[in-house]
Amino acid sequence: MALAPSVHRFTSAEYDALISAGALDGLRVELLDGLILDVPDMSPQGDLHVGTVRAFTRLLAARADLLVVQSTFAAAEGDMPEPDLMLASTPQLARPTAGLLVVEVAVSSRGHDLAKAAAYARADVARYWVADARAREVVEHTDPTPGGYRSVTTLRGADVLDAHVDGVPPTTVAAVLPG
Repeated sequence: MALAPSVHRFTSAEYDALISAGALDGLRVELLDGLILDVPDMSPQGDLHVGTVRAFTRLLAARADLLVVQSTFAAAEGDMPEPDLMLASTPQLARPTAGLLVVEVAVSSRGHDLAKAAAYARADVARYWVADARAREVVEHTDPTPGGYRSVTTLRGADVLDAHVDGVPPTTVAAVLPG
């Protein structure tokens, strides 16, 4: 009698052990929902990506005490995404465990970045922005639930981006993603 194949979901500790052992060196991977995902669509960071990360960094710099740039987010057991920027509720930790706002900059990774919304919602991140640098639009996710975000809106041009975090001024999409 043949056994049906099953999927092994990694714990965050198992993922950390693989990283520490060097087993994932040189690979572009993230742990989402217990699965180690190879992310081939994450191209090396070119000028457009770097410039967009800098623009969002300037916007969020008013809360430098909370700002975490390109670091692993220990969102929940089995979820360890690596966002471009976040305003963390726990910035003192090497791997923040709670966030107010997460920003992913997409140049070639929009599909993957949108798929991360479930992990950020499970972690109760109040706002999740996918900034598509090529399309010059931001997909804003708000109102998290364990099953995902209740509200998803695409913002462009003069539409207002508001982090809803004290000290971070509202701006427009065009101000951070100029054409």
